[in-house]
This record gives sequence, C-alpha cells and structure tokens, in this order.
Amino acid sequence: MRVYFAILLTSALCLGALKKRSLSATGVLAAAFVGLTTASNDNLLFTTVLLAFFISSSLWTKYQARQKMRLDPKFTTASQRDWKQVLCNGGIGSVISLVYQYYFDGRRPEDLSIAERRLMTVLIWAYIGFYACCTADTWASEIGTLSSDWPVLITTWKTVPPGTNGGISKLGLMSSFAGGATVGLAADIALWAQYFYAFRSGALPRIPYVTVGSLLGTLGSVIDSLLGATVQASFLVDKRAVSDLTAAELQKRKDIKIISGSNILSNNMVNVVSSACTTAAAVGLIALLM
Repeated sequence: MRVYFAILLTSALCLGALKKRSLSATGVLAAAFVGLTTASNDNLLFTTVLLAFFISSSLWTKYQARQKMRLDPKFTTASQRDWKQVLCNGGIGSVISLVYQYYFDGRRPEDLSIAERRLMTVLIWAYIGFYACCTADTWASEIGTLSSDWPVLITTWKTVPPGTNGGISKLGLMSSFAGGATVGLAADIALWAQYFYAFRSGALPRIPYVTVGSLLGTLGSVIDSLLGATVQASFLVDKRAVSDLTAAELQKRKDIKIISGSNILSNNMVNVVSSACTTAAAVGLIALLM
C-alpha cells in the first residue's frame, strides 16, 4: 500500500511542479527519486517534512515574482529547479530516509531496544537538520531579497547589493528562523499523530522539534552565508550582483567587478556543503544530549 501511495503522491507533485514550471524536465526526474525514496517510508515525519519544504519553497519562489525579476533578470529560469538543484536539496535527505527504512521499516518504537531508539532519534534529527537548512536557505533567499534595506556581507558587515552571496539582512535571518521552525512544526505534528502512545509511554523522547528546526535552520543559513562570502564569488554586472559565471563569461566582459569571495564553489556545491554541515551538527548535538 505504501508503494502505491508513494507513486501516487510523487506523480501528483511532479506533474503539478511541471505544470507550474517550478521544476524543469530533469528536475522532475530527480524529484521523482527523492519523492519515492521518502514517501515509501512508514514514518510520516519524512513525507510531511519533505512536503513542508517543497510546497513552502515553491510558494515563496513565485511570491513577488515581478519585483524579483527586476532585481535579477535571470529569475524566470532560476525559479525552475533542475536535477542538480533538486538533488542538492533532497539527496542527503533521501539517503537518511533509506537508512531509516533499512533499520526501522514496519517496527514500532515500543519494540525497539534503547540503542535502537537512540539511533532512530539520531536519524530523525539528521533529517530535520538537513531540511531545516534547505528550507531556511530557500526562505532567506526568496524573502530576504525583497528587503527594503540592502544586505550586509556576513564577513565584513559592509553593505552589498541584493543577491550577493554571503549577504544577510534582518528579514533574511527572520525568514531562516521561520523556515526552520516550519520544518520542525511539520515534524512535531507528524510524530505526535503517528506515535502518540509511544510518546505517552516514554518509548520516544518528547523533543520540541519546532525549536530544534528553527535553531538548525538558522545555523544552516549562517553556514551557507559564510561559505557564500568566502568560497563562492559574487560579481557586479550592470549594477546587479550575479554569481556562477563561467570562465568564458568572465573573459568576455571587462567591466565585471568582484564583490566578494573566491570563485571556488558553485551555488549548488555551497548548498550541499552547508546542508551536510548542518546535518552533521544535528547529529553531533543529539549525540551530546543523549
């Protein structure tokens, strides 16, 4: 039954995303992989968190699209996520889901040993940490861009043009916190709905994941900004901040000025590193607390 549910839900989401042009054709294929490996998990938390990330990110990407287009002329194509972007924002989560299924598929928390319950909690924290980072970063990018105040570079605190990698603003940080909290709240609702009696009996620890998600999301966004300001270059082109320029593009135009960072990592690579670091931080934190 879960396989049919996973296929049905993944198909509906992929077709909807393709229709709304929030995913490219290759993005749909990658999303199908992420959806199937997640929705087939018998723990509702995994699917609920993925939906919270996917739906909210899609909505915020389309929000105030005209204003974003004035700030970034590439916004129309950038709003369509390709397979690289999908896997960067879902690949690690899919791996965590598959590991969870390997150990705990079809098993109740009450029937697990103490060591197994701890492993279950660690995997849940890792999953929430990963998607809290991805959601916080997306919310900060999509909402923070609309701030009336120009951002400041996280490493120097100097004002930089909107869209500069490593630029932070009050609106962006608040959006990161809210995005992470949304992931945590989704996890709380799913866990309590499915494992109410396990919480009542003490088989599962009562952890306020809305708080965990908000903190990890903010941490992930800060890590992303630090990486963006140092190992990802931002350039000033026609009075706009752009990134991920090829060597040919850099040689073609002589009026390009570098705002910050070094041209080492692409935006997708920064997303992978920041989400991986946040996932590791989540695992390390819960390991210290247990």
